[in-house]
Amino acid sequence: MTRLTWDSQPLYQMGLHQGVFYPPTGPGEPWNGLISVGEEDESEISTTYIDGVKNYQRRRRGYFSGNIQAYTYPDNFYSDILIRRKTPSFGLSYRTNDKIHLVYNVLLAPEQQSHTQKSTDSFSWSFSTLPIDMPDNTLGSHIIIDTNIAYSSTIEDLENVLYGTEAENARLPTPFEIFDIFEENSILRVIDHGDGTFTVEGPDSAIQMLDSTTFEITWPSAVYIDAVSYTIHSL
Repeated sequence: MTRLTWDSQPLYQMGLHQGVFYPPTGPGEPWNGLISVGEEDESEISTTYIDGVKNYQRRRRGYFSGNIQAYTYPDNFYSDILIRRKTPSFGLSYRTNDKIHLVYNVLLAPEQQSHTQKSTDSFSWSFSTLPIDMPDNTLGSHIIIDTNIAYSSTIEDLENVLYGTEAENARLPTPFEIFDIFEENSILRVIDHGDGTFTVEGPDSAIQMLDSTTFEITWPSAVYIDAVSYTIHSL
């Protein structure tokens, strides 16, 4: 087992880079030659009229979809996805600047390919996604992680899963596994005991005892509602 590697000088390094194809079964593979991933939101606007006058408007959340364009594709992408009579879903990850994108349950539409004289042909596919359970009791299929905000130790542990190590193959972690990675690397950790009590672990600079029974938490994830109540989560 080895960590995934990409072309040393890819043409797409400035915008889209480090694409990975995660087949239905088996380890992830580097997607060299990935040109672009177009992102679309299938949200709809629901509007209600009374006597011809608009009185209500709501944005109905849609599914993540888009298109993929590439000069080439991983070997198993052909055998596992393209030639199957019933195309299975797969996972995808890619990076744009300082963001890591994780996409689940990608379903391809028929291939769109054009041929131009004296040029390098590319492949193009539209795709849709099937949402899965997320840790916040919602459904989704696209997770974006900002490497400028997340702790470096968190990104390192996440990359070890996404891109593999000498001991482990590359794979796409579930949203709940990603949540656990962030939780394990949090500096301030909040543990809810489920009985109305909780424990907070963190540096002295974040938690200070004002007296024997009163404490104060100063941390970006502590949002005060009023003088005596607040919401807080691990960070």
